[in-house]
Amino acid sequence: MGTSQQIAGESSPWESKTFGTSLSLHLERSVGAMTISPSGRDVVLASRSGLYVVDLDDPYCPPRFFRHSTLWEVADVQWSPHAAKYTWVISTSNRKAMVWNMALPSRNAIEHVLHAHTRAITDINFHAHDPERLATCAVDAFVHCWDMRTPGKPVQSFCDWRASATQVKWNRQNPHVVASSHDRYVRIWDDRMGARPLRSINAHSTKIYGVDFDRVTETKLITCSLDKTVKFWDYSNEKDEPVRVITTDFPVWRARHTPFGDGCCIMPQRGGKNGLYIVYNKSEQVVEQIKPVTEFIGHTEPVKEFLWRTRGGDQGIDDREFQLVTWSKDHDLRLWSVSDSTLEGVHHVKNEPLKYKLTRRGTPYVSFIKEPETESDSGPLFSLGIRQSISRGATTLSRASQFPAETPQRYMTRGGKYDKISHLNWLSGVRIGRSAFAKPDDTAAFTEREGVPENLGEEVSIVGNRFPKITFEKINVSSGEIVVCLNGPWGPDNGLIFIRMEARFPPDYPRKNAPKIAIEQSKDLSAEEVGRIEYQVQTIATEFTKRQKYCLESCLRYLMGEKVLLDNLDVEDRLAATGGTDMPMLEIDEGESSSDDEIIMSPPKSI
Repeated sequence: MGTSQQIAGESSPWESKTFGTSLSLHLERSVGAMTISPSGRDVVLASRSGLYVVDLDDPYCPPRFFRHSTLWEVADVQWSPHAAKYTWVISTSNRKAMVWNMALPSRNAIEHVLHAHTRAITDINFHAHDPERLATCAVDAFVHCWDMRTPGKPVQSFCDWRASATQVKWNRQNPHVVASSHDRYVRIWDDRMGARPLRSINAHSTKIYGVDFDRVTETKLITCSLDKTVKFWDYSNEKDEPVRVITTDFPVWRARHTPFGDGCCIMPQRGGKNGLYIVYNKSEQVVEQIKPVTEFIGHTEPVKEFLWRTRGGDQGIDDREFQLVTWSKDHDLRLWSVSDSTLEGVHHVKNEPLKYKLTRRGTPYVSFIKEPETESDSGPLFSLGIRQSISRGATTLSRASQFPAETPQRYMTRGGKYDKISHLNWLSGVRIGRSAFAKPDDTAAFTEREGVPENLGEEVSIVGNRFPKITFEKINVSSGEIVVCLNGPWGPDNGLIFIRMEARFPPDYPRKNAPKIAIEQSKDLSAEEVGRIEYQVQTIATEFTKRQKYCLESCLRYLMGEKVLLDNLDVEDRLAATGGTDMPMLEIDEGESSSDDEIIMSPPKSI
């Protein structure tokens, strides 16, 4: 039996309509962590109820949901950065780590369950060189290294014995080295050296919450702490003396190297104007107050996670472009453009040979926003060109015993089995362009003042919320297809009858072309009457679009029997009714109009 995976969207990141565009998405869920696919197409937001997959190239499409109810906050979620395993996502659930396969149906997507820690897992990190390996660390002070070819137990473990682990990171240049943070200390481990750390650094005065290896130099790394400092280290130096220290006015939650130039991105735990700060790594001063090259400020609550969306570099030449992705406690996911001045500020030089390997190279530019057409577990993998066996019995406990197919989990959300997000509610949280980073009150005021949405998605959201009795059967903003159902006074004696309208909006709407309107045939209306209604609604759409105005609300108002005013139209192109006194008419109301160029669409008149 043939199978296929429904993978949507553009064939190349260079065709993306959102790359380089300001974008804000609102998801009113308790999200604990975020990750991005190696292609930069999808983002996963992880919450206690499960995973939400968001297609950044089709922001108007509601997220796909992978249910996994738990009482514990998701400490971390990581998408495999390797092209060989671009369908893998791993997330935490207290002492366990679940490996999800995005190519499988949501109800059966957990491919492995890693269970060896005795306390809650705090961090996950995929190996920088081997797509089958990853590391986890936990409150139990252990760091476990896993090989997914034998996922039943860790292949190697390290332990601090004194303090819980907060971060674990693989070295980007040396495949044998991994670093972990324990309270104020950083431990550098080598899997060839046994259980004794290769190097221990007394790095900060309070607990460390961020560790990141340099992308080019093997022995260099960054640490950050709640002591309001970011420190740069070279662990080949036997003394616990940092190469450089950046002091801030806020406790630092994360500090990571930027994927471009010699930069570092600093994220406050609290304060810091709820923003992110890009700084230049190299300076003649050992200790220096933070001097940002760029500030990304706009969230109303602290940022919880930041990621980099990248395109280019596939030919070994650094022609890459970048976009910053952030998630905040204000429940907004935002895309920020990275300016040339930011790249220059960290001494990034374009069109030179890449200095390090891109593990994402070769990843198909696809989205996993849609469910597979088949419920077969292996079918989607073969259709994606992935040849592997799915061993679900290889975990420490059998998958069937931990996640029964029919038996509900012990902890359930009040939403039940599925987290159904209203399409209209989702659309109301999507803002693109100049309104993307405006405060909700400012956006509402702008919409009310101007009366004009900025795109089709905003238009549908405004109309849907303005007319709650209208049913949107289908909303596909990316393809421009809208199907609406309502009751209108088109029956005998102006009685209400059911109307279904399909509208197909072209990409250049409303700047150039009007949508194509189709009214469904009905037993309550003759074919001639349906044709008349369809003609007049199409006329409204065309006349509005000629003036580069949005027309959906006016078309629906007409179908509901209201008068529709068309401003600034040429009276020589006056529209007359096609016949029948019980049909709505296009007429000029010369007595009431304030302008001779106003055409009024009149509702049906009683016989």
